[in-house]
Amino acid sequence: MARRFLSLFCPDVTDDRLTQLVEWCDRYSPLAAADGSDGIILDITGCIHLFGGEDKLFLDLQRRFHRMGIQSQGAIADTWGIAWALARYGEQSIVHGGNAASALALLPVEALRLPYEIVLELRRLGLSTISAVRKIPRSSLAARFGSTLLWRLDRIFQQAEEPLTPWRPAAPYRASRILAEPISTVSAVEYVLHDLLQEICKRLERNRLGSRHMDLACYRLDGTVDRCEIRTSKPTRSIPHLMRLFEGVLETLKSGFGFETFVLSVLDVEALHPTQLSLSQANPVEDESSFNALVDRFGMKLGFDQVNRIRVRESYLPEQAVEFRSAAVSPIAGAEWPAYRIRPVRLIHPPMSIKISILIPGGSPVRFFIGERQRRIVRLEGPERLTAEWWRDSNSRWGTRDYYRIEDDQGLRFWIFRDSSEHWFLHGHFA
Repeated sequence: MARRFLSLFCPDVTDDRLTQLVEWCDRYSPLAAADGSDGIILDITGCIHLFGGEDKLFLDLQRRFHRMGIQSQGAIADTWGIAWALARYGEQSIVHGGNAASALALLPVEALRLPYEIVLELRRLGLSTISAVRKIPRSSLAARFGSTLLWRLDRIFQQAEEPLTPWRPAAPYRASRILAEPISTVSAVEYVLHDLLQEICKRLERNRLGSRHMDLACYRLDGTVDRCEIRTSKPTRSIPHLMRLFEGVLETLKSGFGFETFVLSVLDVEALHPTQLSLSQANPVEDESSFNALVDRFGMKLGFDQVNRIRVRESYLPEQAVEFRSAAVSPIAGAEWPAYRIRPVRLIHPPMSIKISILIPGGSPVRFFIGERQRRIVRLEGPERLTAEWWRDSNSRWGTRDYYRIEDDQGLRFWIFRDSSEHWFLHGHFA
């Protein structure tokens, strides 16, 4: 049986969309691949009779692409190199056997899929078409352009084999359902989704993995597809939690004439080992799960780039003691916060310069000014001396800092410090 290949040129699609189209084209051929960033190759050998012939298969595929809003042009030939060239530069859409040479003769040299430098040199020499290149002796072409040009000529004219690497799903964890009758209600979609989640989460649990990014593809009767995605801040395989996240996005699906096929894919997995449950009344595992669920719901509403976790760092300096990490980034274990380290709930950045009016012997402040307002200190703890960490930046703006926790005559509590140059600053407010 002669091999037959179909090439589709889709110049306006993105890389992600192209990957989705290649997956969708599996219904036409078990061997489908992306040929770069703007086209699809299908090995339709043995599949043609299922669609009533090559012309009907080609027409059906183009109509479906048109309904998806995708402009495409294509060709069918004995090799995928010929089909690729005709789809982009030729006028014939279906070519058989010996007709290929004449169909390729007047095509530009770009149809040989050559590097840009070789194409530029060929055109500079006046060799703008494939037929013009073939008239030059092979020895001259090899001496001038090396083996690349001859290799491309041999493959496009079937004098050498040109393998096709089929596309395979990137997500190893995926499940699909093809329904006997189309559905269009959200409740029906939720029922199918729950079934898909059970299948995938069992596999994830068996391999001690959790999902951080899931994609549900819903294929309509007309071949178009609608998708919804969810993300989580930490890996999970909790079906109730995943269903709650999907509830917020399933409402955006537009069923049209109804969905007939569903594909659920896990796009990002991470290790998730079993957790030891607590025997005490207070269960920290449940508390942590509830907090993670809250973070995920905020992330789905606001975007995970807008939601941050606070991570404790190994530093005594207040500006280095904690950092904000996006909930979309894999969490990293933080340092322990010492019980003796008392810090304000609210820090002022940068610290505000203040004036001290009276210093008792020993250098402790008694009164200070915030703007024009004078405050009298009734209680004071300190100093706590902090210096710049040598492994970070020893050239600190303040040098050595002496911190004091103070309370004024109105019961307000502040965190102030004196730097190396004897200037005073307000760095925070205690609750």
